[in-house]
Amino acid sequence: MSVQALSNSLAENIGELKSLFRECDDITYRSFTTASDTEGYIIYSYFLADSQFISQTILPNLFSLNLPSEQSFWGKAITTQLPFVPESVYTQWSDITLEILAGHTLILLEGINEGYIANTAKVEARSIEKPETETVIRGPLEAFAEEIGPNLAIIRSRFKDPKLKINTLILGQESRTTVTLIYLEGVIQTEVLEEVRRRLTSTNLRSVQESGYLMEFLSEDTWSPFPLIQSTERPDRTIAALTEGRAAILVEGSPFALLLPTVLWHFFHAPDDYFQNYLISSVIRLLRYLSYLIAISLPALYLIGTVFHPQLLPLRFLLSLTIARERVPIPTILEIITMLITLDIFREATLRLPRTIGPAIGIVGALVMGEAAVSAGIISPIMVIVVALTAVATFAIPNEDLRGTARMSSYFLVLVSSFLGLYGFLLGTSAILLHVSSLESIGVPYLSPVSNFHWKEWSDIFVRAPWSTLKRKPQRIQSELSSPRRRK
Repeated sequence: MSVQALSNSLAENIGELKSLFRECDDITYRSFTTASDTEGYIIYSYFLADSQFISQTILPNLFSLNLPSEQSFWGKAITTQLPFVPESVYTQWSDITLEILAGHTLILLEGINEGYIANTAKVEARSIEKPETETVIRGPLEAFAEEIGPNLAIIRSRFKDPKLKINTLILGQESRTTVTLIYLEGVIQTEVLEEVRRRLTSTNLRSVQESGYLMEFLSEDTWSPFPLIQSTERPDRTIAALTEGRAAILVEGSPFALLLPTVLWHFFHAPDDYFQNYLISSVIRLLRYLSYLIAISLPALYLIGTVFHPQLLPLRFLLSLTIARERVPIPTILEIITMLITLDIFREATLRLPRTIGPAIGIVGALVMGEAAVSAGIISPIMVIVVALTAVATFAIPNEDLRGTARMSSYFLVLVSSFLGLYGFLLGTSAILLHVSSLESIGVPYLSPVSNFHWKEWSDIFVRAPWSTLKRKPQRIQSELSSPRRRK
């Protein structure tokens, strides 16, 4: 910008705006004359502002505006006679351009170095729809949308307490994206809140178009495949996280909220765990943990049992494996890697194809190719069963980020097991456990409260205890965050 502040000359101000918004055909300039013969302009974006409101409300009021002869009283007259103009005034071009590009209308008058902003933003938001990535059998069927206003309205309507605080930030050097930090005062740890604010304000991105842009800045370890920030499109899960002493971050243009701090166990919990009988929820939750173990270890265990330590298998089972593999020309390790890669290709293709044909193509393609490969003797039937069971176990994990981690861990264990057999598997598993135990999320140990042996806090980790036990859930989770370790 050549000039930082407005001048008293209307012509100079319009010239500065036209210089700032050169080649911006959507910026509209409309002149007017008040009832007291004062020249003025309104400036707005044609696509972002409500043109009908401007023509039917703003302009008629400006034409009938009576300004006193003393300019020092103009501000009072404007805010009194124009109900759509707030009392705040703007004198810096940086603030004014941000308001215009947010859909608001700038009002300039001859003789004063102040601008007035009228809220004319035209918000085009899609209606509230069902969650796409976090479906439930029982529970609320609403999800966040891209517009941040309706998302905040849902949270406010669900949690009617003044302790719910909403802080607004502007991130992105060029995109100037609205980001909100939401928390419960008195519930979230002060140290955690300060650390979240510090990391948000230290973000130096040129553009922030989705909440995923901020995840690396908020994470402790950007090189870890394990997700350190939880994302959700469900308002009920967001509110539950707030009551546990966690913070939520919403980004304009993103239907996903970020929840932090996050521990590993959060990714195994589903929203409907709390909407049905606690015994059923506990069994299902244990099945999720079992599914994760199967997803990361089954291919490696199959490799160990068939190549390195067949003596560990029952004789009849070993004979069946030998007969099934007698026509297969490729080594077992190559067979496993090929099938896992093929599975991931099918999964990715199913996600990227149109929703109406994607699942059908994926299922038919897998069946046809699997049957053809077995008939041709390229792949053994037992290998197809192992990969299918691995895929089903992966889909039982309720979080997409953790499913990606499970696939990477599976490849890693297969590779180390292909060199050292069972010893490689144990070393690989130990390496994963050591890595996970060293992680932190906003200073909170990733495996807490299990790693610090807080036994009383385990009632909602591996199983879901009755509500009579969980009635002090916010305090229990708060004690988990009571000693965050500062990042060195």
